[in-house]
Amino acid sequence: MGIKGRISRRHFLAVSAAAAAGCATTREPARPRPAALRVGIIGCGARGTELLTALTSDPAYASVGVAAVCDVFEPRRKRAHEMTGARVERDWRRLIARDNLEAVIIATPDHWHAPMAIAAMNAGKDVYCETPMALTLEQAAEFRACAARTERVVQIGADEAAEAQWHVATEIVRSGELGAVCWAQAAIVPGAADAFDVPVMAAATPKTLDWEAFLGEAPGRPFEPARFFRWRAYWDYSGGIATSVYYGRIVPLLLALGDSYPDRVSAAGGVYAEDGRETPDSFVMNAEYPAGHSIVLAHTAAGGRGRPAVIRGDRASLEIENGMVRVIPEPGIAGVAERTVAVEPGPSHLANWFECIKTRQRCLCNEEAGYQAMVAVAMAVEAYKSAKTLRYDLAANAVSEAPPRVATA
Repeated sequence: MGIKGRISRRHFLAVSAAAAAGCATTREPARPRPAALRVGIIGCGARGTELLTALTSDPAYASVGVAAVCDVFEPRRKRAHEMTGARVERDWRRLIARDNLEAVIIATPDHWHAPMAIAAMNAGKDVYCETPMALTLEQAAEFRACAARTERVVQIGADEAAEAQWHVATEIVRSGELGAVCWAQAAIVPGAADAFDVPVMAAATPKTLDWEAFLGEAPGRPFEPARFFRWRAYWDYSGGIATSVYYGRIVPLLLALGDSYPDRVSAAGGVYAEDGRETPDSFVMNAEYPAGHSIVLAHTAAGGRGRPAVIRGDRASLEIENGMVRVIPEPGIAGVAERTVAVEPGPSHLANWFECIKTRQRCLCNEEAGYQAMVAVAMAVEAYKSAKTLRYDLAANAVSEAPPRVATA
């Protein structure tokens, strides 16, 4: 798994608690190191802290320096400063405007992704944006158009796509060994819903948490720290499981299958946890693609044992999990050997972004691949909300209710 995929419940909660407790520490701030590439990070919560840890401790990023950090929550700003020695900005616009930054990493709630990324690209910065690329399909289209116009190097943080096992899986799928692909299912990872169950820190007060800056263009509401820490549970800031979990899972499947945009998307699920959340804690989506197969994603907050990603063909199936790729022939099929391929880890998703910044090549999950994933998950969110099956019109770049299927003789 990538750095985000590995995060366990215990580690996630520990990182969150440490970030919130930053104001109580007395550690001397680190000294900024000389760097060939200077980046700023907006959003220093659990995920932002993981990225900061990688950038400041992994030798692979020795040429990268964190020059500025920003967060709406004071303890997180302090902790990020202690880790990096970087300049602290309270306003993300000031960070983006800085002349000493070449690139920006965005690790904020979903509703801020597109506005911040677009502003950064317009300011001449390359962008690493955590999944999803936007809260809505309309925002994602603006993001994609801006990236094309400004020619900035964009990576959407679906870091599972960079795992070497997916390169092997792609080669096998393209070889035709599986036969005609019938359907695919993303991996189910235990603890993936832990990000919805973040502790509400007592340190969050109107003095330490800039509530209006968190809300941005979202609907105005009275100060409510639970919405800040558990933002994935509310439609104003997130698409729930679809954007927080499924987005990163569907990207490698799309790359392996060579898919682009779905024809039809349906969804089901519900809110069963009595904790005030709005987004479903159990969610299933089915995306049908023009090539004649479906991608199914299912998850429940109940957790349980993990499952591998599966690509099923009419000759054989492919299981992808933990650096292993297994080919399993269908019963009675000759000419396909059952085998398991162990795959050595390769460069990370973040490393791919930095390499592409140097070469000015397109990243693995660039704005186009990111938009293709966004179409699927955004349609799933709308299908769930409306209790309808939706269709995507590629020519018009529009979503509408799908017509009834035509019965065949």
